[in-house]
Amino acid sequence: MTYRKNQRIKAVLFDMDDTLIDWSEFEGDIAGLESNGLHNLYRYFVDSGHSLIPFPEFRLAYRETAVHAWQEAKKSWAGVSFVNILQTLLAQCGLDIANIDMDAALRAYKWGPLPGVELFADTLPVLGKLKSDGYKIGLITNAMQPMWMRDIELRAYGILEYLDARLTSGDVGFMKPHPFIYWRALELLEVQPEAAVFVGDRPANDIAGANEAGLTSVLMSPPHLNRELGSIRPNYTISTLSELLPILTELENNHD
Repeated sequence: MTYRKNQRIKAVLFDMDDTLIDWSEFEGDIAGLESNGLHNLYRYFVDSGHSLIPFPEFRLAYRETAVHAWQEAKKSWAGVSFVNILQTLLAQCGLDIANIDMDAALRAYKWGPLPGVELFADTLPVLGKLKSDGYKIGLITNAMQPMWMRDIELRAYGILEYLDARLTSGDVGFMKPHPFIYWRALELLEVQPEAAVFVGDRPANDIAGANEAGLTSVLMSPPHLNRELGSIRPNYTISTLSELLPILTELENNHD
């Protein structure tokens, strides 16, 4: 990676949902889509010769296990793991999880882009401009899925090729706003916090965490969102990704 001479900012990190990807036209029901995925998993295990409780009970047990995992994780901002939730559930059903191919099971879930969820109109042009200007680009998302599952979406949207590092909280073990996940991404990018910008849409997670980790924080606030700031103060606020570009220019000019 070649930076411009005296370039202050060397990396731009993004949240994923409602930052790079626009959820304003989402078509569907999250609970229903989750149920479909769980049914795919259920059929995988049954077809593999495992004996399970009836599917309605399986789905309810999954929901209870997942809710409990998120409640516990938020006490310390630990990362919730989809794999761990499923392993807990399967153990409760009497399966020997040591002999289960979890990657194969997760593939059976058939994760993919959701209906109506698309890129913001300027996502690819902005990522392309950042790349051509010599910035490293990272992604951090509070997702319990392993990164390879979210990569299915990134690949479908054409984003994957722009990213130099990408992390889910499920893989890292900490979620935003815990500073560790930011520092881990910066470690992968070989960039110090003061040389990085983070862009995200959730003040209490994205912005608070970026501020604590020492990055320049940019709140993404598109028209369909109205997040409460509370006491949290981003360094900048934008409503479209294109507005990030003059901010980077300003940061560079102030540095000179």
